[in-house]
Amino acid sequence: MKPLSRTAAAFTLTVAVTGAAAVTATSAHAVDNRCYITASAANVRAKATTRAVAVGVAYKGWSCAALDYSYPGDTQWAKIRVNRTGVFGWVRGDLLHTPGEGGHTCIPENCPR
Repeated sequence: MKPLSRTAAAFTLTVAVTGAAAVTATSAHAVDNRCYITASAANVRAKATTRAVAVGVAYKGWSCAALDYSYPGDTQWAKIRVNRTGVFGWVRGDLLHTPGEGGHTCIPENCPR
């Protein structure tokens, strides 16, 4: 078993004495996941398909956070959280915009070719 470093020992002692630890993590490459709705209204769906039940509606100009992307068939979908309502779901990619993405929402390494 390796001996603990001074930092690890101090951290262990701090946790043992206080019962809590504060951990801060930063990313060298923060992802900008901002988005906003460009259509007059967009159904927010439970799955990335127009056949899925709508779990909410987002209106033009509403802000959102893009969490994931899916490309079933030739259609791009974004999993979003609507900031105004807190609703999570899928919206067709042509109904929203992410700043800095050149007018589309796909991440370059995941864009359909």
